[in-house]
Amino acid sequence: MNTQPYGYDGNQNNQDFPPYGAYDPWQFDARRREKQALRFQGLLGGGALLCSIGVQYVVVFLLMALGVYEKYAANPLFQSGADIIIVLLSILLPFALFGKGLQKRTGIEESLPLSAPFRKDLFFLAIPAGLALCMIANIATSYLTAIISAFGVELSSPDIAMPEGAIGILTSFCRVAIVAAVVEELAFRGFIMQNLRPFGDGFAIVMSAFVFAFMHGNLIQAPFALIAGCALGYFAVKTGSLWTSIIIHALNNSCSLLISYLGEDMEVEALARVSGVILYGLILLGLPCLVIFIRKVKSGAPAASRRTLLSGAEKAFAYLSSPTMIIAIIIMLYATSKFISLG
Repeated sequence: MNTQPYGYDGNQNNQDFPPYGAYDPWQFDARRREKQALRFQGLLGGGALLCSIGVQYVVVFLLMALGVYEKYAANPLFQSGADIIIVLLSILLPFALFGKGLQKRTGIEESLPLSAPFRKDLFFLAIPAGLALCMIANIATSYLTAIISAFGVELSSPDIAMPEGAIGILTSFCRVAIVAAVVEELAFRGFIMQNLRPFGDGFAIVMSAFVFAFMHGNLIQAPFALIAGCALGYFAVKTGSLWTSIIIHALNNSCSLLISYLGEDMEVEALARVSGVILYGLILLGLPCLVIFIRKVKSGAPAASRRTLLSGAEKAFAYLSSPTMIIAIIIMLYATSKFISLG
């Protein structure tokens, strides 16, 4: 693209600059191309969401056609093991194809940041700091749910199979703490966030967290996913590795799984005390690490700035206004409404 000033004819004494407040045509062209690029990403991202939803319906149809859906619904161990395959097919596969589609269109083959974090000191601070923010997100979501309930609106979320026995617990751990954490981080902090980073790290972090929250399809998990998604994206960007967010995500899911299993054998009051110790203990441990982490990041070399001509609202509108993204959002809003009941 020609980067010479507007009206430049090669003579430094004869330049026709645009009047104050008018668009430079080169700038206008750059803005248009940015919007087109974001719409294309939104088109593919929405397509990945729709494929993810579609695969889940196809799997349910196949289970019913094979006559094993009742076993899937009634047997927690079978359901937990089957969900590992469903997560891989319904999330990892569509978003991997989304990433490949972007590479083919743009010609840019940027690999996911799966190497080791570039600074070990930041990595070891990020793990407890990120876990603390996830616990804060859990508490904030609990308060939000309680406030909404006070107005006669009851929120719910899908039931998670809790198989018993050593094999059942191991299968649950693999599904919730390992497979879900790895797949969701590759999809949302990997394929979605990394491809949006040319438009600004802050925008990429927030938008990927927004899509991550919508993917959950209920108002109990969505607020947590939005807050935690921003934290996971922040630490992945600042440490330069997805392994940071994967480990934080896996530890958070492990804590949730532990509390869920404890809840099967403990009284409500006893479980509340144990949960409080875990939640607030991790917060007290992680907040000092967060403060140190932020100070170290600020004292380091400044990050390379990414030049973008669009405002945050313009970028969000361009990304979310693609047809597939609009359809995906409508479907997820409909799914979310199924978990809302008026008292």
